[in-house]
Amino acid sequence: MKTNIIQPSFFINKNQFENSPTTKNSHSNFMSYLKTALNEVDALQKEATFSASQLILGEEENLHNTVLAYEKANLALQLTIEVRNKIVEAFQEIMRIQM
Repeated sequence: MKTNIIQPSFFINKNQFENSPTTKNSHSNFMSYLKTALNEVDALQKEATFSASQLILGEEENLHNTVLAYEKANLALQLTIEVRNKIVEAFQEIMRIQM
C-alpha cells in the first residue's frame, strides 16, 4: 500500500493573499483554496475506504496502515468541521452588528 506524507496544505501561506490587488481576486483565491482543501479531505476519505476494502479482501497485510488512513481522514474531517463552525460563528456575529 502506498503511504502519503502529510502535507501542510491546510495552512495558509500569507504571501498567497498579500499580493492580490483586488477583492475579486482574493475572493477567487479563497474559493479555490477552499475547494482544494475540500477535495483533499475527500481524497483522504476515499483512501481510507479503499484501504479498508483492501484489508477485508486480504490484499493489505498490515492493519496499522488502514488505521492510519482512517485517522488521517478523521483528523482532516474534524478540522474541516471546525473551520466551518468558525465561519458560521463569524457570519452570525456579523449579522448581529447594528448599523
